[in-house]
Amino acid sequence: MKELCFDKLQVLYRGQDDFRLREIDCGIPLKVVCLDSMCDDVKVATFVLQPLAYISDASSINDIETKLSVGNGVRKPPNFYAIVEDFTNGYTLVFDDKDNCISVDTRTVIGRSIAEPPTSMVMRGPREGFVEDMKVNLTLLRKRLKTPNLKIINLNVGKYTNTAVAVCYIEGISQQRIVDDVVQRLQSVNVDGVLDSSYLARYLDGNKTVLFRRVGTTEKPDIAVGKMLEGRIAIIVDGSPMVLTIPYLFVEDMQSPGDYYENSSMTTLSRVLRFISVIASVLLPTMYVCLQVYNYQIIPLRFLITILNASESIPFSPLSEMIIVLVIFDILREANLRMPSAVGISLSLVGAIVLGDAAVQAGLLGAPAVMIGALSGIGLYTLPDNTLILSLLRLIVTLLGGLMGLLGVIISTLVLIIYLASMQDYKTPFLAPFTPDIPADRQDAVAQIPVPKMKKRPRSIPNVNDERRG
Repeated sequence: MKELCFDKLQVLYRGQDDFRLREIDCGIPLKVVCLDSMCDDVKVATFVLQPLAYISDASSINDIETKLSVGNGVRKPPNFYAIVEDFTNGYTLVFDDKDNCISVDTRTVIGRSIAEPPTSMVMRGPREGFVEDMKVNLTLLRKRLKTPNLKIINLNVGKYTNTAVAVCYIEGISQQRIVDDVVQRLQSVNVDGVLDSSYLARYLDGNKTVLFRRVGTTEKPDIAVGKMLEGRIAIIVDGSPMVLTIPYLFVEDMQSPGDYYENSSMTTLSRVLRFISVIASVLLPTMYVCLQVYNYQIIPLRFLITILNASESIPFSPLSEMIIVLVIFDILREANLRMPSAVGISLSLVGAIVLGDAAVQAGLLGAPAVMIGALSGIGLYTLPDNTLILSLLRLIVTLLGGLMGLLGVIISTLVLIIYLASMQDYKTPFLAPFTPDIPADRQDAVAQIPVPKMKKRPRSIPNVNDERRG
């Protein structure tokens, strides 16, 4: 004899204290079950128990479904797997004596309200940010994309977490083969649980990149919609405020959420400053060491005398001195991130001012090295998402420069450029529009032309319609 779905569900949740069962006679015997920890008591009473209390002549489960449909979302799970999925997500299940089942949406809503995300603050523009509730995040997208061309593909990933994932794209702009590739990669994910979108980012990166991320992230709905309008795909993960965007370009790191709400000339200046800051952050420490050890004749005489006077009593070599400074700043950054906010402010002040000044006064470190390390550390935060990666590159390039001089700096820079130029995923070169050269896409790379003049979508991003208008 075939085992009933209700009996299998009882066996599955046997011994769990939040399993609730109530039997009701509405003309036919019914069993109402729910998980107390996942259901809202008010919704269960309003949308399930109260309507059933007024039914006394039901002849089938269809009569019950008709009455309950007036209150909240009601559906019939097609199989036992769907029944378990609804039950664990907070739906209340109603079984009749023939093991027919209907599920009523009684999920409890727990989460923070919509607010400006702390990682993407802007002077002008929308201040709404994604939250941990996927339904709210989809509403924020629908609010901005009022078109039936916005398509959403729902998936569940994770053996135990069964996390809901939504793949969002605009039909008629995004290429279907890229959408299919993303869906296929998500369906092939075999993992116990997905607790955040960053878990899936590692599976969506086809090259398994060691340095630099290949999947974009954003906490702002307007930025996600802007990227989707260029042909990208957005992946929303339930429980995470970070929305993934694919494909991803390196130039996106140079762009800020507020760039599109400012004057294009000011935006261009800001991006140039970010680019210079990143280059200086990585190369300043190694150039300081190289010029001091191997190529001091390049330094102007007065500047050289100042450096020698400041560092003549330092017991460490220039390379060791700079490595110590960089490591100390990295330790301070990590400690500041993990300390409570009130203590973190004190820690940063003590580390940056008291500790640095004491080291200089004691003659352990030179003032130029501390200044170079501080400038380099500040410049890294112009690209906050890549701070750790750039910090690692800075250490590697500094070591090579200290051991091989300018030759080591040139070799490491060339190797890094070749590595970045070779990266390609979802038919999108990582360094586009510079490598390969795509002149049409430079309208919004480093320099930005006024928004009304952007009539074409980027060719770097696969899309089926390059016209932005009409």
